[in-house]
Amino acid sequence: MQKDIHYSQPLNKSKPAEKNWLKKLVDNEAEFFHTGAIDSSNQLNHNRVIEEATVEFLQELREEFTNCVNLFNAYRGGVHMPSSVKIFSISNTAADFILFRNSLKLVISNPSTGVINFAFASRTNTFSKNSTKTEREGYDLIAQMYPFNELAWTFHGEKVSMSVLVRFLFTEFVRSSVVS
Repeated sequence: MQKDIHYSQPLNKSKPAEKNWLKKLVDNEAEFFHTGAIDSSNQLNHNRVIEEATVEFLQELREEFTNCVNLFNAYRGGVHMPSSVKIFSISNTAADFILFRNSLKLVISNPSTGVINFAFASRTNTFSKNSTKTEREGYDLIAQMYPFNELAWTFHGEKVSMSVLVRFLFTEFVRSSVVS
């Protein structure tokens, strides 16, 4: 006995973010049929590919950190408990955000094309006399392009797993913000 196969259902159950390119492709085609205008962006424009991938990665990072924040606060008794973790967007940026607890901030930003920076800052060192900094501090992830526009995020030349990165940074943030 042979089962019916329904091809309208996706065969591969991947994360929705992994298939955003398909939605964009369909949207571009629909826009072409509706207006006659075609998206002339070229997938061979590596800077544009990196810029779009950076914003997408930052949005995925924010989603992962938001899940951690919500679970952490729930385990502690709710967001209204003292020393709860909060997450905020950074205005006038595409997808940068901040985790905040007590007087410690973890700033996740895109300071330049192909770079995502994770920097810890406290209220005490933000307003000190020596607050002018010539170098960015923290951890930098660097976008690495491979053939066929495959992009990987690397730290010191090694590929980085988002779940491991989030676990490490969130743990470091929580432990450091207990006493700050």
